Amino acid sequence: MYTIFVSSLNENMKLANVLKKQLNELDYEAEIINLVNLELPLYDSSKEQNGIPVVINKITETMEKSQGYIVISPEYNYSIPPILSNFIAWVSRSNDDFRKVFNEKFILLATHSGSGGTDVLNAMRNQFTKLGSIIMPREIITTYEKALEFDSSKKILQQFIKFAR
Repeated sequence: MYTIFVSSLNENMKLANVLKKQLNELDYEAEIINLVNLELPLYDSSKEQNGIPVVINKITETMEKSQGYIVISPEYNYSIPPILSNFIAWVSRSNDDFRKVFNEKFILLATHSGSGGTDVLNAMRNQFTKLGSIIMPREIITTYEKALEFDSSKKILQQFIKFAR
């Protein structure tokens, strides 16, 4: 099973649905988790003292079982959107060994961004690499001017599956 994390609505969610459908066509199960819908409180240590949100513990269990992740995010101010950063902060505090949900997990990065998306992809690549993940060399980029190339995305997914097994 593969987990698709989406850190926005609209075009990035449409991209997630297409990639999930393509994974299903390749006979692989995929689950989409839209980080917007989680409505997580902004992380800080005082909130952590009240406990980790229950939804984070459930997602961490899903992440442990997942063969790999697809992270789809728009570019906000040339970097990672706050909702994704906040999610990573909560997950990283969810247990004594936060790296077990990131360490050696294969991640495919994708974006639909108005400004091209390369900055957010580089920022995600840097952060997830530091967390111990293995980032796929190819990524999926769409913009309002550049639609998804279905054959290309299917080949990228096949490569991702090959390595994430």
